[in-house]
Amino acid sequence: MLKTIFVTIAGIVLAIGVSFGAAYIGLQMNTFFQPRYRALDAKVFKESEQYNDGMVRDLAELKRQYDQADDAGKAALRPIIRHRFEVYDTNKLPADLAAFYQSM
Repeated sequence: MLKTIFVTIAGIVLAIGVSFGAAYIGLQMNTFFQPRYRALDAKVFKESEQYNDGMVRDLAELKRQYDQADDAGKAALRPIIRHRFEVYDTNKLPADLAAFYQSM
């Protein structure tokens, strides 16, 4: 009888230990793999057609605003335009936007 109670308690403690051990291993695996998943997600996002079309559209709109602005407006837009172009791969730009970026 005492042996049965001891085995039952030992089994429960062992099951709890295994559960916590599995959770800990899962947490460690998550901290190892999560940055890689995020980097892959970012790479896939930046190569997507929607992202590229949207960026070209935004950059073309900035170019239009720059062309229509007065001297003070152009001076204010210049750092914004430089920043927006710097975060985008200039090899994917249409020729007119690439020339515009080079002139900045």
